[in-house]
Amino acid sequence: MRAAAAYTCLMTTRTTMWTAGTPCWVDCAFAPEHRGMHHARDFYGKLFGWHIEEGPEDTGGYLTCLKDDHAAAGLMPHMSEDQPTVWSTYLATDDVDATCNAVRSAGGQVIVEPTTVTDLGRMAFCVDPTGAAFGLWQAGVHRGFGIYNEPGSVAWNDLMTRDLATAREFYGAVFGYQFQETGPGYVTFSVPGSGPVGGIHQADELADDVPASWLVHFCVADRDSSAQIAQELGAQILMTMDTPFGPEALMQGKHGEVFSLIELIGQ
Repeated sequence: MRAAAAYTCLMTTRTTMWTAGTPCWVDCAFAPEHRGMHHARDFYGKLFGWHIEEGPEDTGGYLTCLKDDHAAAGLMPHMSEDQPTVWSTYLATDDVDATCNAVRSAGGQVIVEPTTVTDLGRMAFCVDPTGAAFGLWQAGVHRGFGIYNEPGSVAWNDLMTRDLATAREFYGAVFGYQFQETGPGYVTFSVPGSGPVGGIHQADELADDVPASWLVHFCVADRDSSAQIAQELGAQILMTMDTPFGPEALMQGKHGEVFSLIELIGQ
């Protein structure tokens, strides 16, 4: 988390489509067995105060998590046995087919081809050249985040990679990002007409067996109390830190998913 404060002057609810390239949604998949989805629903509902709604029958058991009646995130059962339990970041697109072509041209892979999800929108799933997976979302009825930068919603998304230069070249080619270096091994990226909307971190500290990935930062009212609640619900505190934007805690859920809690200064 390096630039969450970039959002603090903006409105925190939204009903319109997100600009292409903006992180617009997150979700996490859990194994149906061993009560994985039950535990996830209970854990995140209590941690963030989410009201969790079941989607239509033809969405495969997808759950939409609402904060103050606005869409904040999603939970879903694994679609295959080898699907990892991780928080996934989706980047907005106006044309998912064209963006998938751009991903391939820039050296990435499309691992889930563009798919229509009822009238909600169209999605695809890709992997960048540094090994990080990310989703694409072309909005239909579901626009993406309806709330953000508020306790219980997403505040920021960072790409954690061992090869910042390659990631920067790839995402710049696909989405036309403009980059700003804000510190050693860290850049923020912007889409046309906006301030910073996300970041890329040269994460040399990643263990050899940990792939590059997008890290989701959830806003909370109080870092310490939220981390304690998460721990009491079965999560682990991996690290705590004080950043220029507020106290932060890196967490790991009981099913292995890693995420961050950030108490934004001034919130």
